[in-house]
Amino acid sequence: MPTLEFHLPDVGEGIATAEIIAWQVAEGDRVHEHQDLVEIQTDKATVVIPSPVTGVVTRLGGAAGDSLDVGAVLAVIEADDGAAPAVAPGDGVAAAAAPADGAAAPADGAGAAAAPRALPLAAPTTRRLARELGVALEDVAGTGPQGRIVREDVERAASAAASAPSDAADSPESAPSRAAATLAAPATRLRLAATPGEVVPLRGVRRTIAHALTRAWLEVPRIIDYREVDATALVRARASLRQRALDRGDEALEQALTPTPLIVRAVVLAARDHPYVNASIDLEREQITLHRHYHVGIATAGPDGLTVPVVHDADRRSLAEIALAIVELSRAARERRLRPEQLAGPTLTVNNFGSLGTWMGTPIVRPPEVVNLGIGAIRDRVVAVDGAPVVRPTLVLSVAGDHRVLDGDTLAGFVNQVAALLSDPVLLFEDMR
Repeated sequence: MPTLEFHLPDVGEGIATAEIIAWQVAEGDRVHEHQDLVEIQTDKATVVIPSPVTGVVTRLGGAAGDSLDVGAVLAVIEADDGAAPAVAPGDGVAAAAAPADGAAAPADGAGAAAAPRALPLAAPTTRRLARELGVALEDVAGTGPQGRIVREDVERAASAAASAPSDAADSPESAPSRAAATLAAPATRLRLAATPGEVVPLRGVRRTIAHALTRAWLEVPRIIDYREVDATALVRARASLRQRALDRGDEALEQALTPTPLIVRAVVLAARDHPYVNASIDLEREQITLHRHYHVGIATAGPDGLTVPVVHDADRRSLAEIALAIVELSRAARERRLRPEQLAGPTLTVNNFGSLGTWMGTPIVRPPEVVNLGIGAIRDRVVAVDGAPVVRPTLVLSVAGDHRVLDGDTLAGFVNQVAALLSDPVLLFEDMR
């Protein structure tokens, strides 16, 4: 039986290391090809790595909590006779030992029978989704680069299978039933309750958050601009947009039109006129990069802690596209299925902590970004209008900036424009291109 070394693959974005979160198998366990092998955490996302072959696990390359470099041995598997590894570029499978010189050559035709089967190109998260939906990747035509199978390909295949007639369609063990139960599971996975006196190891997402925010707190000299905004017109505009979506029968968009997409649009419009806000700093090279693209990070509370998925090219998206993108990214964060590319490359961050009931906050700027715009809950407050006290819905902007790049007047100019756009949201529908 061939012994195979499975090396930690590069799961995307050129990640150099990953932390082992939890093994799904133990040494001596029998595994099947595509079975979940291990859950790992990178500085981008949590992913599940499947087994590349059927056989017996003879050695694990590390324990939960260990960090491994990409290319390090993740596991050693004694493969079944004739069960050649499913090979795909970057999957990290290698034979542990070459056959000895003089070993007998296979009979004619045997080599062809034992030739490695090509593993369909797909990310670990896509493979996992295929297993959850009961879709055989070998039967799916990939539409991604170099024929890679992407999430949408799997979902289309699952939809086609679900719509096909089948005698087993009503069976409780049918694939759609299993898929529905499995997909519902991540949403119910809550953080484990802490026990008083317990010492909890700093692992996974929480360790990534701890190190990243410690660096941010120590490295970035912050300035914060707090601003109250009369949200009367914003609340009215949002209600009108939601009603229009309902009138068109678009319930998904109606639900997606929270204040956040309107604020994201205001931030992008204002940043276009204040380029040092949409920037990054590199002190080692002593340079500031003013970005041409507007990739907005959306701070999102997930079951493992704070994540910041990214709405890429927000300046090129309609309000509806921004709203639906935020909903999808937030759902993916809650269900632990964010892909590395969905977390990559933010140029500035929006943090709507108002959805948590918070009125005012102190956002932390994550280097190399230079701005984090926080939004508080919209609340009725007594304000003076033409010298008379009136009650108006009001929100508080808490905008943190990196003082190495932004001076007080630069940050204030940006915040002034955001506040003006939110106070008169008809201006949000100017051409963004």
